[in-house]
Amino acid sequence: MLFYCRQIVLATFFLLGFLPSAAQNLGSLEVSGRVKIEGKQEKLSRKRFYLLRGGLAENNALVERLKAAEITSRDCYYTGISASPQFVCWLQAGNCESPYCRDISKEDIAKVPEFQVAYNKGLTRYGKKPLIAQDWLTTNLLPNLVSGFYLQRKSLANMLLGNNKPLQSSMTDSVTVKAVFIDIELSTAGKKTETFTVSNILPLEFGAKSYLWACEIEIGGDKPAIMRLQVPENNKPVKNCEVIVRDLKVCKTGSCDRT
Repeated sequence: MLFYCRQIVLATFFLLGFLPSAAQNLGSLEVSGRVKIEGKQEKLSRKRFYLLRGGLAENNALVERLKAAEITSRDCYYTGISASPQFVCWLQAGNCESPYCRDISKEDIAKVPEFQVAYNKGLTRYGKKPLIAQDWLTTNLLPNLVSGFYLQRKSLANMLLGNNKPLQSSMTDSVTVKAVFIDIELSTAGKKTETFTVSNILPLEFGAKSYLWACEIEIGGDKPAIMRLQVPENNKPVKNCEVIVRDLKVCKTGSCDRT
């Protein structure tokens, strides 16, 4: 009887994962989306980062693809599909990549032709109810205005990653402006930490330039690792990082009213 009781207890421990031999070595990481760019503190809200196993040396082929890639900027994409200057200016004002980035106000509807068309379509479709037409405005925009840029960049990200399969991806939120990675499986093999690479893969646009990071980070199981992004200053490289800064191609959008 004692033998069978011990077997039941051991089976229960295995199922619940309480035995030390069954425990996984897991780590976590926080990537801060607050970064100083050209003297100004910027917030990288709702921007996606990828976590890859291995350091920059192991991911060298990926880094070289990132350096060589031809990127279509947000402004050039939208002007290329004949979006109005007002629409592009609305995106610029919130550093947005699509209309889902932030709420669309009555004032926005009055200023942006595409919003006016979608709003009027909603009034007809939803029984002339202004609040519903405003809340569902994005569903009545043309698909290429809503998801075209996202789909193009998703395809580009898959091409750039190639055979480099990320362990996880995470997006910074709009409050803490952090991308959080949890339950990272570690293969430390007797060491306290393991080396990983973090990258946004797709350049982020600020002003007239784009910024792309590929950085090494040591992650262990004892405490969360924290990464704070930096850009090169005075031609000095950022330690353990490849930071790719490019001048954006200028696509004329007209003058934007920032008032």
